[in-house]
Amino acid sequence: MAPVPEDDATLREPGPDASVAAGSLRLPLSPAGADRIRWVSIAATLVAAVVLLVAQGTGYAATLGVTLALALAVAWGWPLLTGSWTPTATTVVLAVASVAIVLSALRQDLLWVPAAVAFGILLAFSGQLVRRTGREGLVLTLLSSFGGLVVIASGTTAVVAANSDKGRAVAVVAMAAVGAAVVTDLLAGVRGASPFLGFVALAAAVLAAVVVATRGTQVGALEALGIGAAVGTVSWSFRRVLALQPAMLTVRGQVGAGAGSVLVVGAVVHLFSVLT
Repeated sequence: MAPVPEDDATLREPGPDASVAAGSLRLPLSPAGADRIRWVSIAATLVAAVVLLVAQGTGYAATLGVTLALALAVAWGWPLLTGSWTPTATTVVLAVASVAIVLSALRQDLLWVPAAVAFGILLAFSGQLVRRTGREGLVLTLLSSFGGLVVIASGTTAVVAANSDKGRAVAVVAMAAVGAAVVTDLLAGVRGASPFLGFVALAAAVLAAVVVATRGTQVGALEALGIGAAVGTVSWSFRRVLALQPAMLTVRGQVGAGAGSVLVVGAVVHLFSVLT
């Protein structure tokens, strides 16, 4: 029996050009090569955290606008980082979905967010239905879209923190912890430091969160410890997991990783602002 097209080894294995351009699962970066300081990623993370912190203090509209800008930055860089076989189409899907998801937070009870995410999922499937380049990398491309939607939706949930003094205080503490955890990225490549980077990120984030919380915010020291530990670890781990991706050699990939590492902690910010 002749093999079906999906069984052909040439279809299962992307070429080297596709691997480097799209950031596929064939990782050309060695662990040693990945342990380099990514200055653009560091800058993108710090800028995103500071701008979002300022926006939270300014008001709901500013927070909504900054979150949308960061979501579009993720839409630009995420497809390369996650190995989409149609990065341009995936960027379009995520960009359109970003507008729908972030603007769904105009309703401050976030009731429309699930519907907006579902709209993004439908866009992702529809994009594959009209695709003319074959079925190569179909699952990976869909997973790329779904992962981007999760990051954008997480960041959107933090928008409502701007509604209350307590929510804004939580956001300030969280963004301080995210910024402090970036210090760990400066230790990439230091011989013998790799096994301890997670602990450094945790310690830096917790210290920054507690210090900021003691500066007259409505967040207690114990609560700040939990916020710092959660957002600092999540944000740093997000960038660390992507360190081996070929797209981290590009500005586009690093911008996506930096913006994504700030948006991804949005659900944690929302959880602490609601439950505490």
